[in-house]
Amino acid sequence: MKPPSPPANAGVVLHRFSADFGVPFLMGQKCLIADPLGKPGFNAIRHGLGIDADLKDACDAQFIQAALLGDITPAPFDHDAATLLYAAHELFATTHPQATSFYARTHLFARAAANEVNLLPRTLDPALLITRHLIVRRAFKTTRTDVHVKWWTGNASFYGEEPPWRLTQWPSMRRVQQNRLTQPMWRLALQGGDEELRVARLALMVALLDASPLTRLMMAGDPVQRNLGFSLILPYKINGRRASPLDVLEDKKIARIVTDSLLNDGLDVGGAVLALALLTSLREGGPSPLLLRRTAELCTHLALMACIIEGEAPGAPEAKPLVAFVDGDPAALNDAARAYWSLVAATLTLGAEGKGAIELPDMGALPSSARAVLARLQTRLKHKQFGKLCSSLVNQLGARLPRTQPPQSLPPPPPPDTELSSPEGMPLTEPSSSSEPHARDRPDGAPLDR
Repeated sequence: MKPPSPPANAGVVLHRFSADFGVPFLMGQKCLIADPLGKPGFNAIRHGLGIDADLKDACDAQFIQAALLGDITPAPFDHDAATLLYAAHELFATTHPQATSFYARTHLFARAAANEVNLLPRTLDPALLITRHLIVRRAFKTTRTDVHVKWWTGNASFYGEEPPWRLTQWPSMRRVQQNRLTQPMWRLALQGGDEELRVARLALMVALLDASPLTRLMMAGDPVQRNLGFSLILPYKINGRRASPLDVLEDKKIARIVTDSLLNDGLDVGGAVLALALLTSLREGGPSPLLLRRTAELCTHLALMACIIEGEAPGAPEAKPLVAFVDGDPAALNDAARAYWSLVAATLTLGAEGKGAIELPDMGALPSSARAVLARLQTRLKHKQFGKLCSSLVNQLGARLPRTQPPQSLPPPPPPDTELSSPEGMPLTEPSSSSEPHARDRPDGAPLDR
């Protein structure tokens, strides 16, 4: 970590940020973290994101990463991207062990970054979801390698950098020992510093995940969510309705991206987190019937997709958790996996009743190879290990889900020459609707004193 730099103009700040952090971070390369940027640094990035040529090229390269996810063009890398890049930099800068040596109130930088992230508009726009996900996911995948060197007369630690050449020479004669430890930055942010600083960094990481519900859902099974917590409910509303990470599934292309990601990570990993979140929500009585139904159907959809994959391509890695479950001993499952498969069993039971509580695809339309795998799965789900929890889920979900019925088929439209009228005989006009997301006002904040 560099020592604090003297105040510089916006151009110098932008160039240093681009060369040391912005471009390497977006391109997946080694970053150099300097002192925290503060409010002046954020303003320089926000107004100059499209000016710096190297940073603009790195942002344009993210369109290739988006194409690897799915058929959705991300939103332009403008204010949203600048805010998230600034927040990621502040998170990493305040995580360095020497940060508190340079700044007595380091936690203020993390708190200011969290405030800026929380001011971003809450949206479910697919293009914005992809843009935010590309940055937030990379922030939680970033790691730091620390090297601890010990020799016959002393020792030294180097955080995120290599030790000097002179310290590692003549290892036998000088009894040089090197210990390398690579950890994700989010874990380091939860460990180092005093309590006030750890709380500020925790709030910043939660703000990043809340601003990107797609990342929250796609990384449901990631260890970061086990440490920060995963819930079916987000702490804000969109269009007057309490938001949830599962709301992103309303877009079909986003839904395909999410299911592919959860299958790649292991359906029993992300699915187990969703099942436990559903059980917690049922106990607390919080989420709407629509959200309960969406969670149950997503978990079951993952299992059905694994059946199709195993039937069409036996031995595929995406279906390995399914095969291990069908061929293994249910008594050896942990509580999270048992909750997931019990939820799948309950959802299949409710879907077979045909009362509209759960809407599943026609099992007869599956390929014959997939139906054979599904039959084995259904046989395994009848094991006594799942009976009690499955019955409880059937009763609880069955009591709440009938409130959410599948949409009724609409009558055919009238002929073009037919004039629609109200019962009083007055012509009806179609109300205009707007799909523009509500944007929150951004108050100008005072500069952060270092």
